[in-house]
Amino acid sequence: ALGADRLDQAVREAYEQGWLGTNIKGSGMDLDVVVHRGAGAYIAGDETGLLSSLEGERAMPRVKPPFPAAEGLYASPTVVNNVESLSNIAWIISNGADAFKAVGTPKSPGTRLFSVSGHINRPGVYEVELGYPWMKFLDEDCGGVPHGRAIKCVVPGGVSSKVLTGADIANLKLSHEDLWDAGSTLGSGGMIVIAEGTCMVALLQVLMRFYHHESCGQCTPCRHGTGWLHRILDRIVAGDGRADDIERLYYISKFNDGTTICGLGDAAGYACSGILDKFRDEFEYCIEHKRAKFGGN
Repeated sequence: ALGADRLDQAVREAYEQGWLGTNIKGSGMDLDVVVHRGAGAYIAGDETGLLSSLEGERAMPRVKPPFPAAEGLYASPTVVNNVESLSNIAWIISNGADAFKAVGTPKSPGTRLFSVSGHINRPGVYEVELGYPWMKFLDEDCGGVPHGRAIKCVVPGGVSSKVLTGADIANLKLSHEDLWDAGSTLGSGGMIVIAEGTCMVALLQVLMRFYHHESCGQCTPCRHGTGWLHRILDRIVAGDGRADDIERLYYISKFNDGTTICGLGDAAGYACSGILDKFRDEFEYCIEHKRAKFGGN
């Protein structure tokens, strides 16, 4: 609500100053901006789901092709971009491509916004030059982990990006190429810091509950797959895990990949398999001993 209110205010000010509306500053150009609030569905982040929401329908992703650039909002050609991309375009037009590429790395020019949360002393949204040392960012800019706890792992770019351990990120830089080489991605920039002592079984249970809840139910692999992942994790956490549950989690994650209209089913599988790859021992312990290896959070 706060973000929408501020955007509404900015749009009103732009109209008052003559930067929006009819014949902008005598240029002969007309441009109107309408702020449309969705209902909060995660899948409205998919470009076609967003268009469905704008049209007053449920935010259900559409089969592509046709792509929005050919047939989008109300079947008209539509360009869909996020705010960060649009802000970069405006800066590049004003300052030039060479000035933009002067910041960052050759393969990852410019800056990125990172929304940092979790076990961190100074959570918030940071604009960071790509190529910046990751641990320097967390320790110095974000104030480090509370109470001096070590970093167990980090979700780099939203929960669909595979987790990286504290050891994995020790010498990494915040760049696309560093994350690709490490087996993950910068994704949306939604970074979650997780401290030592956190139970990864319980954490994955929370993530799968989220994906199960946010599935629109349109695609069978996602509708059933996210539910199975969630229920299996519930059972393991309750102490009723079975010896083959880990392989079953991998199996479902694999067959969610590339079998759905949007990326939600894929993302659930990436989150699940990524945590299993790094912390399988905790799941094996929980299944064998019927309790978590770590009880902290």
